[in-house]
Parts: sequence; structure tokens; C-alpha cells
Amino acid sequence: MRRIQKIIKFILPLAFGIGIVWFILQKVDMQMLFDTIKSGINWTWVIISWAFALFANVIRGIRWRQQLRTVGVDPSLHVMTISFFGNYGMNLLFPRLGEFWRCNYIAQNNRKPFSTIAGTILSERLCDILCSASIILLALVLEGKVLLKFFFDDGSKAEAIAAAGGEMRVESSSSVPGWLWALVTLVVLLIVVRVFRSKFRKMSFYQSFVSVCRNMWKGFLSLKDLPNVWSYIGWSVLLWFFYFMNTFTQFYFFDFTSHLGLLACLSVFVMGTMSQLLPIQGGLGAWQAMVIFALLQYGIDHQHAIIFAVVAWILEQAFVLVMGLYAFIVVAINKNSTR
Repeated sequence: MRRIQKIIKFILPLAFGIGIVWFILQKVDMQMLFDTIKSGINWTWVIISWAFALFANVIRGIRWRQQLRTVGVDPSLHVMTISFFGNYGMNLLFPRLGEFWRCNYIAQNNRKPFSTIAGTILSERLCDILCSASIILLALVLEGKVLLKFFFDDGSKAEAIAAAGGEMRVESSSSVPGWLWALVTLVVLLIVVRVFRSKFRKMSFYQSFVSVCRNMWKGFLSLKDLPNVWSYIGWSVLLWFFYFMNTFTQFYFFDFTSHLGLLACLSVFVMGTMSQLLPIQGGLGAWQAMVIFALLQYGIDHQHAIIFAVVAWILEQAFVLVMGLYAFIVVAINKNSTR
């Protein structure tokens, strides 16, 4: 029964993602897609984008090693980098399993209990949540109308986009500033929570949410044991800057997106980041759908938006796959050499 459950957990997310991609590809000009893949990609920028992704993994290793040192574990930088290569490579196969693999690899490599290593993951992931939340808040302030439209569109605008082939643009200099949209949304949420607070407290979902928040806060407090917290914060900022630049350089893969600026990249980056919340291998389907929506808002036509989302995702996952295979090969060689 457990084996069946594991198979279902693997197949369902993958099938869901493939279904979304299949639906998206029904609307693309396949000849245009193949022509773009054949001769429309600037490979210099692809390599630069991969370099940002590579250094981001190295930075993640440096940052996590700071936490591991507080529990008496001090792996080499190469071991730390391998752990993240394998982490993301494993997630391509089984969503969310990468963190388990990473902890197990470090624990075995340093002969430490798994629980000791896993205890550092919570505060690390919480730091990432805080960083991504800060970026989302910044995006809401600067481009709130673009992002909030994804969640509060009444349907008629979506039909207009489809009918016009995706040729719809939202100007950043709209009469309603983005910060006002963010403020109104926050106020409404606070009012709802305040009015229905007593009912929320009785709901198991609310209780679970509060419990998770408390555990996350405890994990965050473990950062106080770091010898240099500001160094950890600095590495975190640099890490997310590299993530952002990884997305920004993707615009230069193609001529039709090379004119987009930093604000457009911020919207695409935030939408792509939120798509990773779904337990789907590599964000398959969800990433494409949300990135396509963001690109449409900046004047990219429907065909080119789909081509960008499909090709950029394939190139990104190709890098993840290669690095993951490298990590698994290194781990296998090390195991054989220690026997």
C-alpha cells in the first residue's frame, strides 16, 4: 500500500504538470517553436544564465555550512555544493525529496545523526521564505496591479487576452499605484482575520498554521548561534540576487524579450517563484502558466510568451539535470572508494 501511495505521489503531480504543458502547447505555432530552438537562441546568454545558477548553488553551500558549523559539522565547500546539486536533481524526480537526500548525504559524509543535520534545514528554509516574501512585497509595491490581477481577475480580462492572442499590456504608470493595491489587500485580509478570528481558532487548518509558524520561529531563533549573523544575511541577499539575475539573463535568450527591463523581470521572477510552491517536478506546467501570464502584461504576444516559457524552462532544467547527474556520480564514486 505504501509503495502504491509513493507511486501516486510521484505520478499525480507529474501528470498534472504535463497536462498543463499539453494545454499550453495546443496554442503555440510548433513551426515557430522549432525555428526558435534551432536558430533563435543566444547561447552566450544561456551560458551566462547557467553561471548565475551555478554560483547560486555555491553560495547556498557556503551559507548552509555556516549553520552546520554551529552543530559541529564542517564539510568542504565541494561537498556542500554537491549536496545542493543532488538536492535539485532529486527534486526533478520526486518533489520535496531533495532536502531529505541533502541531509542524508551530509550526515553520512560527516558521520553525524540525520536529525542533527535536518535541524538546520528549518531556519535555512525560513530565511529563504523571508527573502522571497520580501521580494514579493517589493513587487507588489512596484508592480502590484500586474501581480494582483492574476489572483483577482474577473475572467473577462482573461478572455480578452485569449481573443487578442495575448496582446494586452498593463502600464506600470497606471492611475492606481502598485503600493495602494498591496495596502488595500493587506487591510482586507487583516479585517477578515479580525472578524472571524474566533471561528478560525477552532479550525484544524488554522491550528496547524499557527503550529507551523511557531516551529518556524523556533528554527529562526537558532540563527542567534551563528558567529556572524550579518555574514549569513549578506550571503542570503547575494543568493537571491543571483536567482534574480538568472531570470533576467533569460530575457536575452531571445530577441523578442531582450527589451524587457528590471520591473518586468521582477514580475516574472515573482510569478515563477510562487509556482514552485506546488509539489510538481521542476514546477512543470505551473511555472510556464504563471510566466506566460506575466509576459503578456508587458506586451509580449501569446506565441512568443509560450515559446519563452517552454524553452527557458527546458534549458534551466537541463542545467539542473546535468548538475544532478554530476552529484550522483561523485557520490557513487566516493561510496565505492570507501568500501
